Amino acid sequence: MNSKAAASLFLTALLILIILATPITPTARAEEYILRIPTDCPPRTFNPLQAATDICQTVWFSGLLYETLILKTFNDSLVPWLAKSWEILDNGTRYVFHLDERAKWSDGKPVTAKDVEFTWKLIMQYAFPSILQGILQEVRAVDNYTVEFITTKPWFRWDVDFGISIVLPSHIWSELADPLGYDFIDDPSKHITSGPFIYDSYKPGEWWLFKKRPNYWKTESIPKIDGVLLRFVADFSLYPFLLLKDEVDIAELPFYLLPQVVGKPNIEIWINPVHRNQEILFINTRIYPLNIKEVRLAIELAIDKVEIANFYFMGYGVPANCTLWDFTTWREVYVPEAVWPGWGKTKEERIAEANRILDELGFHRGPDGVRVTPNGTRLSFKFLVEMVPLTAVRLRVAEAISSYLREIGIEISSFQPLMIPDFFAAVFFAEEGKRDYGFAAFTDGEISNIWSDLGWFLMPIRGINYLAATGWHITAPEAAERVNELVRRAFESLSYEEMVECIKEIVKIQAEHLPLITIVHYPLWIWAYRTNRFTNWNFDVVTRWTGGGGFRIPWRPLAVQELTPVGWKPPTAPPTTPPTAPPTTPPTAPPTTPPTAPPTTPPTAPPEAPAAPTIPIEQIITIVVIVVIIAVAAGYFAVRAKRKAK
Repeated sequence: MNSKAAASLFLTALLILIILATPITPTARAEEYILRIPTDCPPRTFNPLQAATDICQTVWFSGLLYETLILKTFNDSLVPWLAKSWEILDNGTRYVFHLDERAKWSDGKPVTAKDVEFTWKLIMQYAFPSILQGILQEVRAVDNYTVEFITTKPWFRWDVDFGISIVLPSHIWSELADPLGYDFIDDPSKHITSGPFIYDSYKPGEWWLFKKRPNYWKTESIPKIDGVLLRFVADFSLYPFLLLKDEVDIAELPFYLLPQVVGKPNIEIWINPVHRNQEILFINTRIYPLNIKEVRLAIELAIDKVEIANFYFMGYGVPANCTLWDFTTWREVYVPEAVWPGWGKTKEERIAEANRILDELGFHRGPDGVRVTPNGTRLSFKFLVEMVPLTAVRLRVAEAISSYLREIGIEISSFQPLMIPDFFAAVFFAEEGKRDYGFAAFTDGEISNIWSDLGWFLMPIRGINYLAATGWHITAPEAAERVNELVRRAFESLSYEEMVECIKEIVKIQAEHLPLITIVHYPLWIWAYRTNRFTNWNFDVVTRWTGGGGFRIPWRPLAVQELTPVGWKPPTAPPTTPPTAPPTTPPTAPPTTPPTAPPTTPPTAPPEAPAAPTIPIEQIITIVVIVVIIAVAAGYFAVRAKRKAK
């Protein structure tokens, strides 16, 4: 190999190494404490008016984008936030919030009642929840720091529907020609917030970085961390690897990956103490003969919920009854009519009973074993599967369901796994008449209140709605309307007991009609987190997101305020006047609240936390491989050069 070729090869190799050494995620300076989180759910938009159609924004980013009037913990405690106090007046038809006069937007302008009033004008025009139709009459600013919500009747959910509602900067949003089309996911400079974190930078479809605001108004609640980095990692199987290599600080893990991290140094686990998530099979009742409830009963019997809970969910699951509510958690809504008819039967007995039902309907098996209706319709259907979360488990469960259905003569003609946005588009948001699937497997999300799932059956249909997924409001309009009435009555209830009675009747109706099948309840969010960079992980003070439901996301308030970097020292502000005399004794205890002024000097002691790794292990491996390839290539050309010389 001549010198020119060798030099060219060397420069090429050097360029490749430089490119590979460039981090794929932003790297923190040694003194920065950035919370690093992998997510399998990339947001489509940061426009909160579009949140109902973007579950990734709602779940993963809502706590970072904007603040709410009040906070609500998962033990139902209410915490003042943008609003410092509130009142309920006029027999529960006027809800008055008094704003904290200190609140400021990140551009320095004050947060006022006009911002709240304007935000709700946008919500009422573009994203008004079905649940509030006929309830919320008006939102008006009484003065600069007082806003009131006027309702037609007392409202049980006033705290989550009015209090846990975001506030937008009216001086920005009032200038927009198209508020619904506005977005800043690709332009962080447009993010104006009252919250402690501001959108700093991103790489499209790969990561999103939020940095702590230097001028956050709520001085007693300034986070100790410097920012939050969410990184899109679609493959759950990589999460334990990233945790063990200290490339992320916390990750949601499916139960089947827990053995990889349990007992490892600097890693701890948090599991929700109750089963709050459910695996659901939507049945598209628009399609014949799935519109016949006896067919749906046969399917309910055929699916082996016990096997799915014990085998596919490895004992972390609880077999479900004929309702969304887990009777082991919400015992007060138990009704005998909703008990799964498969309890106490062997698999053979259940399959035999399901086949008997279909036989009596006149659905006979064809030569290939697939049943055919009297009018010649084959029981052959498309099956959609929401791929995440728990992709591997959910795909195996879907295959098991297909085999159970095959035993009663129902064929899955096509099997289509979909990512969350595509699944939602096909199942929840498709135009009526364009849903051609027979079944759709969906994970419901954590049930955090007894009333959390009521809104999925409200009419008119808006956002994620189980009526849209099943078509039940078309095939059984009277039953669906009765459920709609009961849902509204439940939310208007002034006592818990009255609400429970409404839910029990809803459970009975749904168990009779079976528009969907609840298969298993299980803990969805199992958090594994590192303790070498951050301490004070507190899942008990995590607050709910807009609407009052949600998962325990530990970078939401108040948990993110408690999270403490290892080696962190409280900053001290310089005194405005010199002390008259030096203290004679040191303080007997550390301050119970953070300093009232934002820090003006860096911490006096250097942080002890290790700097974030600048080159992920995957890149190191790739670099080594490239070096080996180059070495082999160089050797090859050297041998060729010698042969030519001869």
